[in-house]
Amino acid sequence: MLMIYEDTVYGSIPIEEKILIELMQTKAMGRLKGINQAGPAILIKTNNTLASYRTTRFDHSVGVCLLLKKFNASLEEQIAGLLHDISHTVFSHALDFLFNRNTKHDYHEKFHEKKILNSDIPPILKKHNIDIKNILNIENFTLLEKELPDLCADRIDYFLKDMTMYDDVIRKRCKEILDALTVFNGEFIFKEKEMAKLFAEKFIEANRRFYCNPYQSTLFKLTSDAIGLAIQKNIIEEPDLFTTDLEVINKLNESRDKEILDMVDKISYLDVIEDEENHDYHLKSKVRCTDPKVLVNNKPEKLSEIDGDYKKAMNEFITKASKGFFVRIIRKS
Repeated sequence: MLMIYEDTVYGSIPIEEKILIELMQTKAMGRLKGINQAGPAILIKTNNTLASYRTTRFDHSVGVCLLLKKFNASLEEQIAGLLHDISHTVFSHALDFLFNRNTKHDYHEKFHEKKILNSDIPPILKKHNIDIKNILNIENFTLLEKELPDLCADRIDYFLKDMTMYDDVIRKRCKEILDALTVFNGEFIFKEKEMAKLFAEKFIEANRRFYCNPYQSTLFKLTSDAIGLAIQKNIIEEPDLFTTDLEVINKLNESRDKEILDMVDKISYLDVIEDEENHDYHLKSKVRCTDPKVLVNNKPEKLSEIDGDYKKAMNEFITKASKGFFVRIIRKS
């Protein structure tokens, strides 16, 4: 059995492992094709960058697996990487605002074990003699997941997928970045400082463009408010949160509830400005910064420890973003 998978970052990659192919074809993995990684992008009807965002949680999950494969991670870690987002809710991290996890973006993680165990995944793992208990324990896999500001396969893949779509520098130098990475003592580090700094500086830029900014925070807040109200009105139920973006949108539209539809319309034509004196919301989102380790004389050193300019830029961004955003909504049509 052989699959040639086309990835936006890694190109045409042959996958020979039957278990990976079978897992990719499960219903549980297929659901992730209907969840946009950028959240409620499907609702946006303006020319905002996120409106054209098309990467799904499936794309990202396979990408993480392929990245781990590239760096010779164990088959079990590749499987864990493929399945790591299996419990993601619709609209990705937007619903973290509904459940007061807006600065953590981890609401879906509490359902990880349940969603795998109650899916069509366990029989495949059993068939191939893979210990499901090990797969469920993400902490076993240090290449897959690390706390910020360290690098991990999850973080590297979503950053590269996002920035190769919209940033010429990363698009042109993506291969250089990947070639500059190595695995040292069970973690991703850079072999030289230049690429580490490029990655880290562009990661801050990605925050400003995608992950932590006034528009993103407001978009996620309004979406979570609409979903919360729909739950109160019994238009959608908790199981719907684990379907797809389009299925939930269809339920909202089919409800013909004016209050709900007005909220969806507000999201669709959203635009905001920062206005501390006359704001509608003061919002905080997850602040993401990386401080990659660099191999210096065969010893890993954090970039901030060997580059004072980056340390200053990183700390300034974290300080400012951690204060949140005072946003006033203005409408585009």
